[in-house]
Amino acid sequence: MLEKNINNLQFSYFDAHFHYSVCLEKACFEDSAAFSGCSCFHSLEEWELWEKTKDNLKSSIIPAFGLHPQSAGFIDVQKNADFLEKLLQEKKLSAIGEAGFDYFSKDFIQFEKIQEEMWNIQLELATEYKVPLVIHCRKANHKLFEYSKKIKKLPAVLFHSFMGSPLEAMSLLKRGINGYFSFGKQLFNKNKKVIMCMKELPLYALLCETDAPFQYLKGEKCTYNNEIEAVYHAAFILRSDLTDFDIFCQTLSDNYSELFIMNPCNFIFE
Repeated sequence: MLEKNINNLQFSYFDAHFHYSVCLEKACFEDSAAFSGCSCFHSLEEWELWEKTKDNLKSSIIPAFGLHPQSAGFIDVQKNADFLEKLLQEKKLSAIGEAGFDYFSKDFIQFEKIQEEMWNIQLELATEYKVPLVIHCRKANHKLFEYSKKIKKLPAVLFHSFMGSPLEAMSLLKRGINGYFSFGKQLFNKNKKVIMCMKELPLYALLCETDAPFQYLKGEKCTYNNEIEAVYHAAFILRSDLTDFDIFCQTLSDNYSELFIMNPCNFIFE
């Protein structure tokens, strides 16, 4: 086994996906100048909390807003879609999401048509405004391939907590999608597909996330945003092609920047 050089240096860890407002409400957020992340917001109330608190943050947070597939059947689709477009028009977003499909249970599948309606609204807006799309997809990877021709027209896509195989991930990339795949604490619970993706996918397509305060492990009550550091270390250990932790972190930093910040279509928000 290769010796791993993990230095205890001070630098930012980039969380590709978490939920700032929910973390704040659950007291699972630690504000730190060494933390950067993309937070998804899924309701007007969550966005209002962000607007009230963002100016006092030490953390660097990039906002995204989306109609989550699990909310299908429970929200006013048009009202939320109108609010999303208003934020885009005001240049307050750097991404749309989470958008996608969730067929994990019968409770979600019963709203399949509404999920697709919400997906198409967000896909069209991401295409029109040329912003990245954060995708949530559970038990529905076939939908990603069904829409691959439209997805590849986007400037970039984050497949958050991707649950497919490395072969599926590479197939999406080979279809011309500028995609990134992020993984979190599933690295700790022996999820075979997640571990294989982290081991085998090209480093330029990888990111780490917490999905805080969600995706907590057995015996835990929530995930904290500062657990991104532990995710980085777990991911690095899996990469047999790397021996320097700083290089790994710099590459993920570059990936994060290319996805959310440096893309010429992205907004620089105040």
